[in-house]
Amino acid sequence: MEWLNNLLNHFAHYPAQLFALLAVMAFCKSTVFVSSILPPASLMLLGGITVSQTTLSPALAWLAVVMGATCGSVLNYHLGQFMGNTRMMMRLSAKHADRFLRIQHQLEKNSVAVLFTARFLAVLRYIVPLAAGMLRVNVGKVYAVSLISAAVWAALYVGAVIGISAGFSPGGL
Repeated sequence: MEWLNNLLNHFAHYPAQLFALLAVMAFCKSTVFVSSILPPASLMLLGGITVSQTTLSPALAWLAVVMGATCGSVLNYHLGQFMGNTRMMMRLSAKHADRFLRIQHQLEKNSVAVLFTARFLAVLRYIVPLAAGMLRVNVGKVYAVSLISAAVWAALYVGAVIGISAGFSPGGL
């Protein structure tokens, strides 16, 4: 854990690199490959935002997290599109046609609500955009909902750090 503290202290002195680090953390938190391997990514993201308070304004920290999270969801969507065209996925969807049709119906019927709320649920954060890509949900809808949900999600993360910091400041509590 000491290496993480040293790394975050280093980035505190370089705002552009810190901005990029926050974006990469949020990106990793929103992608299927990294987030499934590194569950404590939330703690890393909160730590990064905490360190950024001395260097970046809350608005810039928020923007970095929004950019990373949105890009992660968009990447998952396009991976789903790519996977949806493979023979393996065609066989799997034919084998489980009833389940596949239920998921497809739910995403078509309530895609905005499903995509938005998935951002706030750990595993669904990357699975739902992946499934939306496989099912060819409208790309504009996925991009817009990913951006809006990432903006709200980032505001909660940044707001939590700012609120906690305000509580510990001399004028706080």
